[in-house]
Amino acid sequence: MAKTSTMKNNFSSGELAPVLSTRTDIAQYGNGAKTLKNCIPLVEGGVRKRPGTLFRSIMAEARRLITFATTSKDSYLLILGAKSISVYDPRKHTIVIRLDTPYELEQVADIQYVHTRYVMYFTHPKHPVHMLQCSEDFTNWQFSELKYDVPPMDEVITTPNVALTPSGKDVGETISLSASSYPTWNAATTYFQDDRVIHLNSFWKALRDNVNSQPTLENDDWESVEGEQVDAFKPEHVGAIIHINGGYVRVTEFISFWQLKGEVIVELTAVVQAIAKSWVLKTAAFSDELGYPKCISFYKQRLVFGNTKKFPNKIWFSAVGVPTNFLETADDGDAFSVVSSSDQSHSIMFLVPTKGLVALTSGAEFLIGSDGVLAPASVQIDEHTTYGAYPLTRPCRVGNELLFVQRGGERLRALSYRYEVDGLVSPEVSALSRHIGQIHGGILEITYQQEPESLVWLTLADGKAASITFNREQEVVAWAQHDFGGKVKSVCSVPSELGSDLCFMLVERNGSIVLEEISFNAFTDCERSISLGKNENSFLASTVSELTSIEAYQIDGESQYSIGSTRSEDQIILDVSKGFAQTVHVGQPFEVEIVMFPPELSQVPLTSLSYKAKVLWMAFYFNKSQAPIFNGELLNLYKFDDNIFGAPKPFTGRHLEEGGTWADLYEMDLTITHNKPLPFHLQAVAIDLAINER
Repeated sequence: MAKTSTMKNNFSSGELAPVLSTRTDIAQYGNGAKTLKNCIPLVEGGVRKRPGTLFRSIMAEARRLITFATTSKDSYLLILGAKSISVYDPRKHTIVIRLDTPYELEQVADIQYVHTRYVMYFTHPKHPVHMLQCSEDFTNWQFSELKYDVPPMDEVITTPNVALTPSGKDVGETISLSASSYPTWNAATTYFQDDRVIHLNSFWKALRDNVNSQPTLENDDWESVEGEQVDAFKPEHVGAIIHINGGYVRVTEFISFWQLKGEVIVELTAVVQAIAKSWVLKTAAFSDELGYPKCISFYKQRLVFGNTKKFPNKIWFSAVGVPTNFLETADDGDAFSVVSSSDQSHSIMFLVPTKGLVALTSGAEFLIGSDGVLAPASVQIDEHTTYGAYPLTRPCRVGNELLFVQRGGERLRALSYRYEVDGLVSPEVSALSRHIGQIHGGILEITYQQEPESLVWLTLADGKAASITFNREQEVVAWAQHDFGGKVKSVCSVPSELGSDLCFMLVERNGSIVLEEISFNAFTDCERSISLGKNENSFLASTVSELTSIEAYQIDGESQYSIGSTRSEDQIILDVSKGFAQTVHVGQPFEVEIVMFPPELSQVPLTSLSYKAKVLWMAFYFNKSQAPIFNGELLNLYKFDDNIFGAPKPFTGRHLEEGGTWADLYEMDLTITHNKPLPFHLQAVAIDLAINER
């Protein structure tokens, strides 16, 4: 029989998938755990109780939280609901204003947005682009549809194959544009689909590309047309852009089916007739019929749109510094458009600026940029990786990495630029903890809370949550699961000028949507502070009607202790003394659970998991902790000072537990729980073992 000691002083690998219980050959085995529930692995080592939540307000029909942060000092929380958006002040805990929007409740999750200074732009595939604007002193707010100087244009309809003659060429001049009649059919001419010709005193439209195919009623290449099908122009062409003779004309008036009036916005090179096929009629690329952009971003002072129903893999860039001008010319500062293309056709899911503009599609990741100035003539779009993005989950920036959910919704990847490969790479963040996404039905939302613990919060499809303690410098990527006692709808982190980021969540509790603030100062969920008068020891049960169970506690200086409670009709009666005014904290309790892997005492390829083992001593190193439980037994940490009747204080130091029975090391139970509204922080665990190798 041999004796040995081992210490576990970090959980930097977080909760590992159950199938890794025998992977003793990897470092993550020693730094991970079987279960980490309702606790946070720390970068410094050890694990602490997760923050509770503070009740802020009931938000009926609220579904999504968005950050509006002009500076760390001037940051607001946007609460999106059914046809409404509320601007919430996270410091005063008040709603500044509530504005109407066109978005139905089921459409809120599909909204994408981008923020620049005092304006936030919103896109949805079924609605025109809108924007939220505020004044510089944040007293006036407005939500309205974006008005373009020149909207994104495309050759949505076939340009009539007629000659067109302008009457002028100078910028600002209003000119006429007169079309000639359609050409007479010629056997030597190649005609393309939708071209029109005159043959035997009738108008004909090409149904497919053809040459030397005479129009007749029996010929499947042509069909006879009349009425509006032979008109060169239509009233709906007002607002269109005509590219003719090297310049651009914006149509301002419909004169006839063969003549338009327009304003010259880019000078023409000459006032001469443009032959058929030498000019282009471009109409608005966004409409109810063609769809509106799904994606939006800002990149190098350009507003960027992507993915409509008609053009799912196209991206439009505005002119530099003018987000309402999408007139495409050859000038460096003007607007342009590009198409993401590969061996498969992929719809663009998200646009995110990094070293270039990253386009996450349904099947690949593209990088849009240029070797020099980003301009129409120099733009490049290259495919880098081929994992595909999950369309329901907005990516999140963490440092120089972009976290996005892989197609399928269950795996998380971190996209970044690597100089050694001169391109983007997307290693999987969830490789060792992929069970979390699988058992909860996928990942729906990602947000990053930089302070105080560098946490990535994940909203899961079944209403549960997860967190990742994320610090690449210290090689910490530690997953943990969380149950907030309700169905989590959305999580959002708002930067603050000093101290911790303000992190909020929407939680559905007993049919109510509750806005709650995540805080390490709370030791229960949906927590309220109840003020009791001098002769009071109860409060109305309706105050906490959204809670399914209740736990109460008080803080007295350095001491903190839980309080019993009972319900009597419409009152919650607390086990507190009367005779003085006091404050009691009331919320829904949650339980911390930490299940450790049995220690591996041999080096690969040897193993000790098949040996019999007995725990001689367990040494727990706590920091300001109370009432932890090990393998179902409460650990007595209390030390009484001079006042033996005083309230217990949180314990810091080493606590020894003796005893154990012989059992297979592989089946050794090492479970630590905590179920009181009290502080808990485990720094390390040391184990003295007796090993029987027979």
